[in-house]
Amino acid sequence: MIAGIDRKHSAGMGFDVILTILMVGLVVVVLYPFINIIAVSLSGPSAIATGRVSWVPVDLNLKGYEMVFKDSRLPAAYANTVLYAVIGTLLNLLLTSMIAYALMVREFMFRKQLTVILTITMFFSGGMVPGYILILNLGLMNTLWSIVLPSCIAAYNIFIYRSFFSSISREMREAAYMDGAGDIMILFRIYIPLSTALFATFGLFAIVGYWNMWFEPLLYLKDQAKQPIQMILRQILFTSLAAGMDGAQEAINSQLINPKNIQYACIIATIWPVLCVYPFLQKYFEKGMMLGAVKG
Repeated sequence: MIAGIDRKHSAGMGFDVILTILMVGLVVVVLYPFINIIAVSLSGPSAIATGRVSWVPVDLNLKGYEMVFKDSRLPAAYANTVLYAVIGTLLNLLLTSMIAYALMVREFMFRKQLTVILTITMFFSGGMVPGYILILNLGLMNTLWSIVLPSCIAAYNIFIYRSFFSSISREMREAAYMDGAGDIMILFRIYIPLSTALFATFGLFAIVGYWNMWFEPLLYLKDQAKQPIQMILRQILFTSLAAGMDGAQEAINSQLINPKNIQYACIIATIWPVLCVYPFLQKYFEKGMMLGAVKG
């Protein structure tokens, strides 16, 4: 019997070793592209051209970051992105929680009909052309609302919120009713404070979604002054490296920098705010996703 236990223990140890090796390999695969982008953005032009940059910078060079942060378009683009992300996220959380609360209340007259409509939107969408025509007919072209409103509500999020709200004791809501509270007060005083992890999780998803948004601005925003940071990144990466960037082409021609210095520096400048926010909300992820699955 002892020999059998030893064999099981050895098998368990072997499995742990294999799992650890696989996880380390996965971490390397995931982290290497990001580390390589940082290394290339900080390397000299000759080292980049000859392919000598891998994990660490070679011939330290900060010219790419100097060119990016000297770009006159960057401050306005950052401000626009922050504005879209903040307003869009707040509206997303507010409207999602209000709709989920209404669907959770059994006395709500149109509960089943609204649930069916939301379910249909999870499988079918109007498409790009109808969406563009709708934004055009509503007079929202080239405005903040053309970016914020289309992504404001997601049926999947509503059902997750509703599942969690349904898991909260119904007696709490009834007791609040007896004390004279209305539905709005119950939502903001009881349900939302109990859903902190859920709001943090989906709030971060919304922030990242708005921060990385580029296709909607490409369609709906014609004014350069209203473009978010991702549009600047797109122009630098795919359209014209030196478009609107003072001194970029001259620095490239004089071999002070490699085009990848600017491109990769712009990528880092674009994603660093999200990287700074993520660690503070990471602890809510698992808890937030599990909360929505407590009760269907």
